[in-house]
Amino acid sequence: MTAIGVADVTVYRPFPGEVPCDLVGADAPLDDVRIAKTDAHGSKSRVVGAYRLVQVDAERFRIRALGVYPAYRGAGIGRWLLGHAIGIAESRGARIIDATGPPGFLQPVGFTPRKGSYRLVLTPE
Repeated sequence: MTAIGVADVTVYRPFPGEVPCDLVGADAPLDDVRIAKTDAHGSKSRVVGAYRLVQVDAERFRIRALGVYPAYRGAGIGRWLLGHAIGIAESRGARIIDATGPPGFLQPVGFTPRKGSYRLVLTPE
């Protein structure tokens, strides 16, 4: 398999039956999930990662899950999905985004520790 990086994937809202339950959970509604796919317009496209973003209230969101399949890790796809999730939340009015995950993944983009999870506080322009 050739190496796949950020330039080789596109993020989409999944079609029914395309949600990677092992990455985002079996109960994830389609509207909460975005998937990263390779060769999105070809017959051999495959899902390589995904995230689930949930709106908690008008200004608070939670990244409930974010994952990349092991064969595609280390190429920046997870970090790219994290940035995408933050952008979607912000475009919907988020001022606070909560997430769980490794500190080395979340803290470099501004998440700070908070009671067993991490929080990113967005400031208005």
